[in-house]
Amino acid sequence: MDAQKAGMARLLLAAPELRGKAWMSLDLVFLKLCLVYEGACLRRDVLRCSPEKDDHALLKSEKKCKSLEAAAKAYVREHQKFSGII
Repeated sequence: MDAQKAGMARLLLAAPELRGKAWMSLDLVFLKLCLVYEGACLRRDVLRCSPEKDDHALLKSEKKCKSLEAAAKAYVREHQKFSGII
């Protein structure tokens, strides 16, 4: 599975309200968000599993994942508002 698909799957698990939107799989901006989200979540997972705990880096990584998740939700909401224009 490529990183975009993995990011989309992870994002849809984290935000189930985004499911069922067929246009997302073809939207380049959304796919880029998925790719960046996957990278951030992978870094967070590595920090969680690391034997040498770096709480500051882990918190920073958690915040980045949450902000990307919020950005994806906002993007989908905005796209739905103006879907007739595009």
